Amino acid sequence: MTERGWMYSGWTHSKSTDEWYNKTKEFIDFAFSMPSVVQNGKIKCPCAKCRNYESKNRDDVELDLCHFGFKRNYTVWTAHGEGHVEITDYVDVVEANRMDTMLNDLAARAPPIEQQPIASAQAFYRMIDSVKELVHENTSHSTMSAIARLLTIKSQHNQPESCYNDALQLIHELLPNNSSLPKDFYRSKKLLEGLGMPYHKIHVCPKNCMLYYKDNKNKQKCDFCKTPRYKAGSKKIPRKVLRHLPIKDRLQRLFAHEETAKMLRSHKETPGKMVHTRDGEAWQQLDKDYPDFALDPRNQRVVVSTDGFTPYSLSAASYSCWPVFVVPLNLPPEVINRSEYIFLALVIPGPEHPGAKLNVLMQPLVDELTELWGGVQTWDAYGKENFPMKAAYLWSVHDFPAFGMVAGRSTHGKFCCYDCMSDTKAFRLENGGKACWFDCHRRFLPIGHEFRTQADAFRKDTIILDEPPRHLKGKEVETQMRAQVGNTKTYGKEHNWTHVSCFWDLPYFNKLLLRHCIDVMHNEKNVAEAIWNTCFDITDKTKDNVKARKDQAKICKRPKMNLVEKPNGKWDKPRAPFSIEGKHKVIILNWFKKLLFPDGYASNFRRGVNLKEKKLFGLKSHDYHIFIERLLPAAFRGFLPEGIWICLSELSFFYRQLCAKQLSKDTVASLEKNIVVIICKLEKIFPPGFFNPMQHLMIHLPRQARLAGPVQNTWMYRFERYILHESTKMFFYLANAFIHSLFFFDSGVLEN
Repeated sequence: MTERGWMYSGWTHSKSTDEWYNKTKEFIDFAFSMPSVVQNGKIKCPCAKCRNYESKNRDDVELDLCHFGFKRNYTVWTAHGEGHVEITDYVDVVEANRMDTMLNDLAARAPPIEQQPIASAQAFYRMIDSVKELVHENTSHSTMSAIARLLTIKSQHNQPESCYNDALQLIHELLPNNSSLPKDFYRSKKLLEGLGMPYHKIHVCPKNCMLYYKDNKNKQKCDFCKTPRYKAGSKKIPRKVLRHLPIKDRLQRLFAHEETAKMLRSHKETPGKMVHTRDGEAWQQLDKDYPDFALDPRNQRVVVSTDGFTPYSLSAASYSCWPVFVVPLNLPPEVINRSEYIFLALVIPGPEHPGAKLNVLMQPLVDELTELWGGVQTWDAYGKENFPMKAAYLWSVHDFPAFGMVAGRSTHGKFCCYDCMSDTKAFRLENGGKACWFDCHRRFLPIGHEFRTQADAFRKDTIILDEPPRHLKGKEVETQMRAQVGNTKTYGKEHNWTHVSCFWDLPYFNKLLLRHCIDVMHNEKNVAEAIWNTCFDITDKTKDNVKARKDQAKICKRPKMNLVEKPNGKWDKPRAPFSIEGKHKVIILNWFKKLLFPDGYASNFRRGVNLKEKKLFGLKSHDYHIFIERLLPAAFRGFLPEGIWICLSELSFFYRQLCAKQLSKDTVASLEKNIVVIICKLEKIFPPGFFNPMQHLMIHLPRQARLAGPVQNTWMYRFERYILHESTKMFFYLANAFIHSLFFFDSGVLEN
């Protein structure tokens, strides 16, 4: 076999090298010259999408290879005439036995050593030895690889246990009598016990009042609402079950693979640049506060995230399921967002969302994090030694409603900002009825800035001399929270605390600089959507409605924008400067219909264009991400007054800089200054009703980037994509959550 690194080094999505084109043509010529490979004028397509499972003609194979590249690790062309491996019509033998290769590769990385691995690592290595046991003597499949694939198929296609058992029974009828394949689902799971990653069922009060856990394990009814633990009947069937998948075992398993163990200690601070979470002040402050923890680079920092979703179809009864994820942050930036490193830690059942009781349901995870802070013995395959691995919670990231449930602070009302706390100038609109942050940002400007003394550009006859709110330290926040939680007389008037978050039980939590993150994904989506709907004056969605105009007339001095009463008693709303004219809307929408993007860059905007209603339908969070960062300045240029267009372009550039994969500390400092001015400019353009919590939270995003590093670790994209792609596999039958999480994690990590 000649050197074939060109197959992967010469191909990219956008452009491939001439060498890659020429040698790919030689490969196709070679494959079509083999009579044993060509069937009905077609060969198996080796692209990353088809992976030799589909046969196609020459033109289609060429197109797929240019589009998707070669499938991974296909340096021996076994399906195209090289070697002596017989390829069937249904299964690629090289791919089918991948579990054997991965596990054997892991076993080969454990040479004779002075120290012995811990018991769990030894059990895992013993299980690896069983890979050599074949299903029967006339196959290349091992029992392990066969069961691994069967269980993965069961999870991916939502097969019930009875279906799996029936399929196994048929397979056994086709196999020799002496085959070693397990006979049912129970025995299949027992075969894999060496993976050492079980999950625990914890009974829960139906109203989420308490867990039947630890000291409450043997109780028969809830201490608070007195609801029985079990359903009525002779069998003890719990009314509600929480599933806990311990993260300790999976963090330990990362160190069982030599290459992954090496990656987990490779993080370094980059002077002047921010490319990794390690470059953020939150990580560095934890190292300063706990130098013993920082001494060993193998100690883990993790981020926690949760989000609700409906695992059933929209036509079914409403059901809200809440998975909780944990991600280790020590990994390099190029691999940290891979799905195999997103650990499912809890599956919180519905049917209703847990609300403030989420605090109760997350207690097993907090207990585990407390244990990991003390250290657990772990085998390091790279260092060939056992060491006490520690792990620390660094922050959490959620959408805004879940933020409030996890942080213990309501996200409604004028005190919903976790950074400003009670020191806010927000107020409630008289006609709109919602909390408003209009003219709350001049206080963030430098003393002496001209905007501070412009009396009529913002609120009527108002100048601002106040300083910005002070960021409270963790101990100050804890003191304030514990003093105010439960005080219903001052709730909504002086504070927004609803409960004490269980994360305050962590011994280091009050030292953290950034306990909970603002989700940049949802913030960007909400801001972009508000700008689009308001500038296009979308009925029922615009922030410039009749109520907003009435509030603006009372708060601001903008007489040209006030409502005008007609002779018939109805009100006329003058067109605002930021509102795009109807004929210009058609031009912009026609431009969207002609937009073309590279594959995978954005969705097809053309499908959502409706010229009749002058609307754009079906945009998702990532579409708004592309719109506000790339399309907004081009789409609106020439259709808005220059001052308004410049302000929106500055906002677009702000988000583009903020969401870059690499930040400089100077850029972050500049963003902290610029966003204040940009928001103040927006306040001079849009009515007070435009400024809800999301518009206010923009002002805190640069500081968050300074503390946490690049935005990729403080937004929800990876978690929402994971839920979207894996929900039907992992949660539709919650009893199978263990199976899919286990295999998805192990196969991904070992393959890497």
